[in-house]
Amino acid sequence: MKSKILMAVGVAGMFIGNPAVDALAEVNVRIGSAPRHAIVIDRPPSFIQLGTPGFSVSYGSPYDIVLYGNYYYLYNDGLWYRSGNYNGPWGVIRERSLPPRIRRYRINDIRRFRDVEYRRHQERYDRERIGNDRDRRWDRRDDHRPEPPRGDRDHRDDGRRDDGRRDDRRP
Repeated sequence: MKSKILMAVGVAGMFIGNPAVDALAEVNVRIGSAPRHAIVIDRPPSFIQLGTPGFSVSYGSPYDIVLYGNYYYLYNDGLWYRSGNYNGPWGVIRERSLPPRIRRYRINDIRRFRDVEYRRHQERYDRERIGNDRDRRWDRRDDHRPEPPRGDRDHRDDGRRDDGRRDDRRP
């Protein structure tokens, strides 16, 4: 017992007798994988319906977002996330937890389907817009254009009649 007391007094004396030294320590504990950046979506994404797969995919968004049922599925940096709202909160899910309709396609196939359908959509839109513009242009032109002269000739200077043959009666 005496020896234990002497040892405790000796150790205490060593700590008291030594000058103070700054001790620095840093502890870093990370559980799980590398930290992920926050997913921020500031406005509702635009979606296009994909016929063959049977779900909608966002276009014009910085993220690949699939809308199926009542959930949004977002693919980013090799991980899938799910949310009930387009702007989160997003929870990580395993690929096997995706609905079978989404899981059966790789993300590159989903992107390809989206791009093809988007081009089809744009071509239809352009055709309709050009057709409507053309109709409006003709309507405007017809409203302000005087009626053409009537008669044998259409008053062209090349000497042709309405049927395209040369008019020999011209001086």
